[in-house]
Amino acid sequence: RSFFVYTDGLNEAENRQQEQFSDETLVEILQTHPFESSRQTIEMLKAEVETHRDGAEPNDDLTMLCLKVKK
Repeated sequence: RSFFVYTDGLNEAENRQQEQFSDETLVEILQTHPFESSRQTIEMLKAEVETHRDGAEPNDDLTMLCLKVKK
């Protein structure tokens, strides 16, 4: 299992039209991409946010933490 926490700079990242990345988009990405590693998850989400921004300047800081939780 993975444990993922983030600041609002992720889900509230805006593109040029000031549309937010959104919780729904985040959940959809996490549900449809298999967990390979914590690093891969962070890098993938970082790339997804950059794509969403489409050149818009960041409007907030972005912090993410992902851990693999073992039993």
